[in-house]
This record gives sequence, structure tokens and C-alpha cells, in this order.
Amino acid sequence: MRTGDDQALRERETELARYRLLAGSALGVAAAGWAASHFAPLPPEAVHPLRAVAEAGMVGGLADWFAVTALFRRPLGLPIPHTALVPKNRDRIADGIAAYIDREFLEPGMLVEQLHRMDLADRIARMLHDGQSRARVVDVVVRLLPGLVRGDGEAAIRGTLTRALQEALGGVDLRRPLARVLRAVVESDALEALLTELSDRLVGMVQDRRDWLQEAVEARSRWWIPRAVDRRVAGNLADAAIDHLFDLRSPHSDVGRDLRRWLRELPDEVERGGPLGERLTRVVRMALQDTSFSQLLDKAVSTLRRLVVDDLEGPDSRIRGVVEAAVASLASQLDDAELRGRVNRSVEDAFVAAIPRWRERIRDFISETLRGQDLDEFTRRMEVRVGKDLQYIRINGTILGAMIGGLLYVLNGLLA
Repeated sequence: MRTGDDQALRERETELARYRLLAGSALGVAAAGWAASHFAPLPPEAVHPLRAVAEAGMVGGLADWFAVTALFRRPLGLPIPHTALVPKNRDRIADGIAAYIDREFLEPGMLVEQLHRMDLADRIARMLHDGQSRARVVDVVVRLLPGLVRGDGEAAIRGTLTRALQEALGGVDLRRPLARVLRAVVESDALEALLTELSDRLVGMVQDRRDWLQEAVEARSRWWIPRAVDRRVAGNLADAAIDHLFDLRSPHSDVGRDLRRWLRELPDEVERGGPLGERLTRVVRMALQDTSFSQLLDKAVSTLRRLVVDDLEGPDSRIRGVVEAAVASLASQLDDAELRGRVNRSVEDAFVAAIPRWRERIRDFISETLRGQDLDEFTRRMEVRVGKDLQYIRINGTILGAMIGGLLYVLNGLLA
């Protein structure tokens, strides 16, 4: 139990004790009047009306004391039937509270009606258009970010991400997602620039290794072949390779057309489960299981954390600027009545879809929580919640009884 709950409960108990004393005092006044009518030296004409009023007040006060007490315990500890109603019916009360909440708050039609009246999108729009409210939203988001990437949780984040990826991809057929990625690359406008860069890098590699190629040719050449011939052969091989690699850049050359045709067919081959697709999926799975993957993820998370923390600690935080721009953009977009309507409908649809799955669980949770409480603690809490109002019933019963007693005394005198 939280400290705040304890404090509130003690305050309610103190208040209940004060009103119990007040109700008891009202009953005590009636009892004192009754005693005075018997033992005090009063004028004869005052004794009977005082006794009638006091007796009726005592009867009303005692009857209501019995009724209020019988709700929570046995009056005077006596085994009187139909007393201690709350502890005896704790389970029925728990089920009744759960059923009431289910019926009055979780019924889908009522929820949708309340959400419709609330117009959540309009409220969000008005809040974000208010400068102070928007600044508070930005502050909340910015304060949350360092906690999401804080250092003490970095290892847990890394381990969780690694295990999640490994377990999720372990039983998944990766051919289709790999084919989609390859297809997106092949159909991208950046493909030609990528092939050009690749061709340039390969040409550079061949140029840088002319000496190695010459030595390789000489090492495999016959002893009687002149070295000048070997150097000419090595040069011709390098030039031919360079020309071939340059041709890769052009979609109109034979080798360029063949390469692009192969690239276009590659995603379909991977998706069908060809040998290349199988090799690619094996490579991906091995990479996920390899320690280098964990190290890569470790470095990525560490770098992300450092960048976020350093940026947010700076006077001109770019991340804060991005958050502010995003919130401002959201506020501007919500000016569109059609968009607000779509947002509200989406929220309503989400509630309608979710509540049937959660409604029974919520009802059972409330009922089981109340049933699981200690019986004395349950009774105590119930009495503390409603006890103040019940003490008013005792006070009113005493006063009303006394008034009725006085009225009956007057009527009896008139009728006599």
C-alpha cells in the first residue's frame, strides 16, 4: 500500500471518529432528557412532554445506530441474524461493483458516445495551439528521451534487441523480405549511381594491382618466354579488365545489359528459393548469431545514447528543435476538420475493437482484487468510505424521532 493511501485512510478514519462522536452525543442528549424526566426536580407539566420527546429520540437514535452498525459488524458482538452484512456479503459486493463498472463504463456503445462527446482530436489541437501547453508537451518528450537511452539500461536494451531479432528471425522465411529489399534497390533511381561507383572502385583496384598482375603472369610463364612479353600480356589483361569494368557503367553495352538483366531477375530468384537465395538467408542468419552482430548493435546503441544525451545537454539542442517542429506540425495538421474526424474515428474504432477482448478481464480483475482483500481490511475501507454519511443518518434519526415524539404527544393531548 502506498504512503499516500495510508495518509488518506487515516484522515478519513479521524473524520469518521469525529462524526461518530457527534452522533453519539445526539443520542446522549436524548438519553439525558429521558433521565431528567424521571429524576430531575422538574415542574409536573414539563415532565411528560420531555419524556415523550426524549424517549422517541432515543428510539430513533438507537434504531439507526443498530442499522448502521449491523452493516459492518454484529451490534454489541451479539449473534443477531442479518447483521455484519458487509463482511458476510463481501464476494457479492465485489461482484456487484465489478458488474456496475462493466455495465456503466465498459459498454462499447457508451464508450463510443463518451469519446464522441469528448472530441479528443479537437482537444489535442486546442492544447497544442496553446503556447504554454505545447511547451509542456515538448518538455515531457524531451525529458523522456534521456531515460530511454540512459547508460544503465544500455546493456539491457542491447540484449533485448539482439534476442528479439534472433528469436523473431529464427523461424521466419527470410527469402521474401530479402527479395523485397533487393527489388527496392534494383528499382531505385540510385541503382545507376551505385553501379557507377562500384565500377570506379573495381577499376581503381585493377589499376593499383598492375604490378601484382605482372608478377603473377611472370611466375606462371615458361622460362623461355621473354619478360617483355609477360609484361605486355599482363598489361593487356589489365586493360581488358578495365575496359570490361567500364562497360558495366553503360546500360547499352553487352556486359551492362547482362548485369542489369541479372539484377532484375535476382529478387525473383531469391523469392523462389534458388541457390543464391538460400545462401543469402544462411548469411543473414549466421550474421545474427555471430558475436560481431552484438558488437555492432552495442556500438550503435552506445553511439545513439551519446549523441542524444550530448545534444539534449547543449544550449541549442537539435533534437528539441525537431520535437518542437513535429508538435507544431501536428497542431497545424489538426486544424483540418476532416483529419480530426479521421483521428476520432480511429480512436473510437480502436476502443470498439479492444474493449470486447479486455472487458471480461477488467471485470474479473476488479472482482478478484476485492475478493482477495483481507475481510477486516475490506470492511474497514468500506466503512471509512461511507461512514460519515451513515453517522448523519444516526443524527437525523435521533432528531426526527424526538420531533415525532413531541408531535405525537401534542396530538394525544388534543385527542384526549
